[in-house]
Amino acid sequence: MLHRQQVLAVALVLVAVSVLAVAIYWYGDLRSLKKPAWLELGSFVVYEQAIAWADHQQVENMSWVVAKLEDDTAIVHLISHGVDTSSGNVVITKGEANWTINAISREILNSSDHNYDGEKNPFWIEKDVGIGSSVDILYGINTISGNESIYVLGMQRDCWIVEYNWPTSAMKRWYDKSSGIVLKIQVVLHRQDITVETTETAIHTNINLKS
Repeated sequence: MLHRQQVLAVALVLVAVSVLAVAIYWYGDLRSLKKPAWLELGSFVVYEQAIAWADHQQVENMSWVVAKLEDDTAIVHLISHGVDTSSGNVVITKGEANWTINAISREILNSSDHNYDGEKNPFWIEKDVGIGSSVDILYGINTISGNESIYVLGMQRDCWIVEYNWPTSAMKRWYDKSSGIVLKIQVVLHRQDITVETTETAIHTNINLKS
């Protein structure tokens, strides 16, 4: 009887230790997540969208702005241009959307297009990452594949690189190491025997990337 009690006591201790370890892990993980220091009401980035196909090129703008900020919830207003090749020709379309985002987890809580609900905001990532780190954004979970210094917004910025490859498209994104904000995006689409390359480069912001 004593032996069984000892075994039970050891088992309970092991369970308690396991629960404590899990609690410490999750507590530490949560502490590593926090709202970006630069995130304020009115924070914005404007990007030049250079869209090229065949011997054509069209330049548009893409932007996002924090339209509302309450505690850890941000409403971000987006304006962007897309490419439609369903007719066999390249048609540039304009879209606007509002995303309600958890500023800490980057989860999109509500959006104009509910297909995005539950996904992760792609315009900034966590800062405490490195090559090989996992990154979760709207386009899926991937790892940081490298780093590169690029000239943008009138200065050199050290960036992390995240790349995606799909059967008919590819994407490369440059995230600023200091702020976590995406500063450049390249997308190549192969549709209807047409190849379209879009380069989106930050050209204006009120965010102090050097802070």
